[in-house]
Amino acid sequence: MMNPQVSAHSVGSALHTDLAPARETIWDMTPRPDPQTEATWLRKLDRATTAHEKARVTLDELVADARAAGVPLMTIAKHTPYSREWARKIADRIDKERAAKEAANEEDA
Repeated sequence: MMNPQVSAHSVGSALHTDLAPARETIWDMTPRPDPQTEATWLRKLDRATTAHEKARVTLDELVADARAAGVPLMTIAKHTPYSREWARKIADRIDKERAAKEAANEEDA
């Protein structure tokens, strides 16, 4: 006896292959929760994002301060989630921002 699916996909077959009913929802889409649940989770995400951004800014400034104090970039990389190259780029960016801020303050004075 031949498998109906195999025979249905053979060339020239007239067997019906769509055995499942049509779906009304998109298969990979998560259904939306009720508005109150969604608002609760969005507030939690907002708070976590804000805390993460503050911690990231603090860490970036500490990386620049550590390099300015003479701590080797390899040592900084071992104690942070950054590679040596990223630690260098971050420190360079922070130093440039600080220099621009000092220049702006001198112009104002």
